Amino acid sequence: MPCSASFETWSTTPSIGFETSMITPWRMARTLGARLGGPLRPTRIRTGVTPHRHTGRVEAIDGRIVLSPSDLSAYLACPHLTRLELAAATGEIERPAREDPELDVLVRRGEEHEHRHVQRLRAEGRAVVEIDLSGRGVEGLHAAAQATTAAMRDGAEVIYQATFFDGRWRGHADFLCRVEQPSRLGPWSYEVTDTKLARRVKAAAILQLCSYSEQVARVQGAVPERIHVLGGDQISRAHRLGDYAAYYRAVKASFEGAVDGPSVETYPEPVQHCGICRWSETCEGRRRRDDHLSLVAGMRRSQARRLVAAGMPTLTDLASSSSRAEVPGVGPRPLDRLRRQARLQVEQRTTGDVRYELIEPVEAGLGLAALPDPSPGDLFFDMEGDPFASEDGLEYLFGVVEAVDGRPTYHAFWAHDRTGERVAFERFVDLVMARLEDHPDLHVYHYGSYEPATVRRLMGAHATRERAVDRLLRGAVFVDLHRVVRQGVVVSQESYSIKKLEPLYMAARDGAIVDAGSSIVAYERWLETGERRQLDEIADYNRADCESTRLLRDWLELRRADAERRRDEPLSRPQPSSGEPGAEQAAAEAETEALVARLTAGIDDDPDGRGPTESATWLLAQLLDWHRREDKPEWWAHFARLELSDEELVDDTDSIGDLEYVEVVGEVGRSLVHRYRFRTGQEHKVSVGDTVIDPRTEAHCGTVQALDDAEGVLDLRRGCRSCAPHPSSVIPDTPMPTTVLRQALERMGTWVADHGIDGPGPYRAVRDLLMGRAPRFGELPLGQPLQRPGESPLGAARRLARRLGGTCLPVQGPPGSGKTYAGAHMIVDLVRSGRRVGVTATTHKAITNLVDAACSRADDEGVRLSVVQKGQEDRASTSPMVEVVGDNQLVVARVAEGANVVAGTPWLFARSEVAGAVDVLFVDEAGQMALANVAAAGATADSIVLLGDPQQLAQPSRGAHPPGAGVSALEHLLGDHATIPADRGLFLARTWRLHPAVCDFVSEAFYEGRLEPDPACRTQCVDDGRWAGGAGVRWRPVHHAGNRTSSAEEVTEVVTGVDALLGRQWTDREGRRQRLGLGDILVVSPYNAQVARLRAALPPGARVGTVDRFQGQEATVVIFSLATSSADDLPRSVEFLYSLNRLNVAVSRARALVVLVCCPDLLRVRCRTPREMRLANALCRLAELAGGGGEGGAERHTGEAGVDPPAVPDVARSQRSPSLRLHAGHGPHPSRA
Repeated sequence: MPCSASFETWSTTPSIGFETSMITPWRMARTLGARLGGPLRPTRIRTGVTPHRHTGRVEAIDGRIVLSPSDLSAYLACPHLTRLELAAATGEIERPAREDPELDVLVRRGEEHEHRHVQRLRAEGRAVVEIDLSGRGVEGLHAAAQATTAAMRDGAEVIYQATFFDGRWRGHADFLCRVEQPSRLGPWSYEVTDTKLARRVKAAAILQLCSYSEQVARVQGAVPERIHVLGGDQISRAHRLGDYAAYYRAVKASFEGAVDGPSVETYPEPVQHCGICRWSETCEGRRRRDDHLSLVAGMRRSQARRLVAAGMPTLTDLASSSSRAEVPGVGPRPLDRLRRQARLQVEQRTTGDVRYELIEPVEAGLGLAALPDPSPGDLFFDMEGDPFASEDGLEYLFGVVEAVDGRPTYHAFWAHDRTGERVAFERFVDLVMARLEDHPDLHVYHYGSYEPATVRRLMGAHATRERAVDRLLRGAVFVDLHRVVRQGVVVSQESYSIKKLEPLYMAARDGAIVDAGSSIVAYERWLETGERRQLDEIADYNRADCESTRLLRDWLELRRADAERRRDEPLSRPQPSSGEPGAEQAAAEAETEALVARLTAGIDDDPDGRGPTESATWLLAQLLDWHRREDKPEWWAHFARLELSDEELVDDTDSIGDLEYVEVVGEVGRSLVHRYRFRTGQEHKVSVGDTVIDPRTEAHCGTVQALDDAEGVLDLRRGCRSCAPHPSSVIPDTPMPTTVLRQALERMGTWVADHGIDGPGPYRAVRDLLMGRAPRFGELPLGQPLQRPGESPLGAARRLARRLGGTCLPVQGPPGSGKTYAGAHMIVDLVRSGRRVGVTATTHKAITNLVDAACSRADDEGVRLSVVQKGQEDRASTSPMVEVVGDNQLVVARVAEGANVVAGTPWLFARSEVAGAVDVLFVDEAGQMALANVAAAGATADSIVLLGDPQQLAQPSRGAHPPGAGVSALEHLLGDHATIPADRGLFLARTWRLHPAVCDFVSEAFYEGRLEPDPACRTQCVDDGRWAGGAGVRWRPVHHAGNRTSSAEEVTEVVTGVDALLGRQWTDREGRRQRLGLGDILVVSPYNAQVARLRAALPPGARVGTVDRFQGQEATVVIFSLATSSADDLPRSVEFLYSLNRLNVAVSRARALVVLVCCPDLLRVRCRTPREMRLANALCRLAELAGGGGEGGAERHTGEAGVDPPAVPDVARSQRSPSLRLHAGHGPHPSRA
């Protein structure tokens, strides 16, 4: 079971500090003495330490606090931990003992791994200089650091145990390796390599390497380009330092501010690190003494903050509060639930007994009424996964208990690598399907959402057992007992983890592993040591979890019987469903399966064993089922929402929960408009015009006529004669049919199976695309840049368009680079030369935009376009050159009559009757269109032009797909590049929108330094004044806590900013002076809830919306409000809020000025993977360029309306400073090279 199943992460915004950076332990003891509370035990201060291995504890050496990279990781895990460690280092309190002999084994094995690498280097003839680490204390650190510097100046090939000490920070890099890049040392410099036993690089290791690299830069006067990690598999993995450097600097500045700044009280809020922290008992004792609200099961940090503000600061206060009490921001139903939970916990404290109460009334399909009839074939399932075992984690154990001859029997399916994971997954699914043959009424019981979610993910990731898993999910075979418990009973425990419920139905466990976190640690140790004992203990733990799940099911059945006796009538059971697809769908799936088998016959399972044609053929085979894989998660999510209560739907980010019917407010045609109210602040994806579903009736309940998130008002249009009950919640509609797209791919797949994927013939452009082949132009040798020297990107695009013939031309257009303008020119040129052109995109809006641009260009050039656009009048072009039709056959007829431009979604071009209707298909927003959809639509054309930019909004995808199959068309071609290589497509390298100071960040962070501003953009500038002015990027840090999707504090700051900006003079690119109006300012936020609050607070006419809404638009000023308080408050994944694509789109709307409004805590997010670090790095870099890379540098203007942040620093100057000030690892900006 996953680590996070049993508690919610809390966080604080603490700091701890002193007046100077050189701190004596005695002064620290006096300063902290009154703050920590509780008994203090003086400890002798160590006066020396061998600088070989840092233990992860803050150290006092010779009376001086010395910091290390591991202190940064500890601070990110828990700021209160840093405070405790500082106090322990100074002798103010005693550090708890924590014996861990197995950790000692890992340390020893790590040293052996390191020594083996030294021996390997020497055996290869490398000259290795080893630094003497025998010295002690500060003097020993200085001596080792001086020896390291001397070796670097001498140009040593490899330096082992390189030591750095700048008087405060220490570091011990395993290896410095010489590279032939000049520095002030000479024509050479150094990069850091660290050895790690783990095969997966962890974020802590990257932070460590960033710190070492900063010290290397200090010595050699040049920032290393890369850092290297040598894993336990002997593979060295290089990382671009610039991808992490800004994040490292932000974390370091925050940490140093916590150590040096003014004292702020910290509190031991529960965090994930508690499970492995030596101080956990100390902190838990403090929370219990304080009767802290975090002890209430199910309590959110945001709810606790509101309860404290309402005068209920403790669990006991909440338990004894009146049922009539109201708490602003906490709805009546969740408040009643929390009060009841607290009351039961207080009673357990008194009696010592674990108690429970039934939740009544019992609604159909929820709680105890969600239990299906027991079956002799029922299975009880639990998984163990390690998120650190590989780049994407590893599900290493699938455990199942079943009854055989009336006795529980345990099955364990192990996996220790990616192939083993697939095999174990298949064995588990095969076991379930085999048992279903004998017991069609069986169910698979589990506790929590982890198991079925992981089954869905593995099905897609490994492209295996898809039909079986779909049958299991559609047939509701999986039963989540955690949901049954939370909806059916209230238990007096502080947590609803299954371990806490076990006193109700089983004896205490006695295994070596006690929770999911311990199992992960045990598996990590097995990876390092290979000791069988670790796996045996994990299996015992997993078996006990499966058996506990079985006993919990039995206990819930008893409680169900209690509920039936109380109500004196039986509870309903879920209706059984086979989950089998209809005959037509089953036949289609069988045909696809057979075609996939034909295409993949003889192709190596290992990607490294495939050639280019085999890789492309394999990819095409995976695309054949892309739409089914993409649809299935939507269907599964739909079925899962049907099982959620109204309260749970409030937290569902797609739905609107807990509606209250008001009245009829109008008529539209033959329909009535019904008004409902809902709790404000809900994050959802319901929009005006959507058809929505009532989860209780599982039927459509109306069309959204109006929606006001700020007021919490939903208007639904329903037929006058509708007798359906009013919904208490609404959920999104079911997926759109994709049969046409699948059939187009199957036609192409059949041709490829017969003729091969390479060579002349139909579908050549799509086949080139799948092969990742460079565009083919007869006169241009492969490998040569497509753009000629001195030729403009527009000139190259027009020249190449006229020469298209059976190939695919990608055109990447960054923000403001004239992508639509170039596309319009290309379309007109093609029509002028007698070619028929198709226009498609993911949205009707994008299609219409490109059609309008082409019509305008044609009008200017005197070219007559005859356009037929498939769509609705209200979303189509109004140009006189365009005929809008709603019927596919009319499109075919108009083409036969001479139409030379056809526009519509991929569904139009994938139809067999439209095949051959166009010569060249333009795919706009190709960075957002799935490769599968481009392939389906592109099959109709001889050539394809891909217009788009995958660095802006990415292709939305919910499915889990095999490697390479889940990306957009442009992402497929770019691969690991951020920009299209010069020989593989056109990059529109000049932006006509962005001021150079804005472009600097955008180019550095997202475009490998290739994007240049047009010189005229330099004049775009807002006059200086209150709040913000000038040109470039600014940061307005606003402190707040507990906010998830909206922040009143940030709304206040934005309103202040807009008020300060309105009416101020600004200069455009033509040098014209004008005043800023509401139309010149874009206010952007990731969340609908924050957008609603901003709209309500800003003047009418303000341009406010989510990032998605404003793609393609621009303004003089952009204000970007992130709303979330910290990473612990995220309602979705780190990938959502810290998305590089969203940040790019938000920032690049601005002609002159970007103002980031966010809580500083977002800059010190605890990243767990290098991927998460790269995401956070861009936000940290933006804040850094705004003059506030660390919180300390920005504090002076937090919330002060009259103070402007500093101007954007010169990045070129920053690069000359050895403090990791560099572009994102991609080399210097071309303009400064």
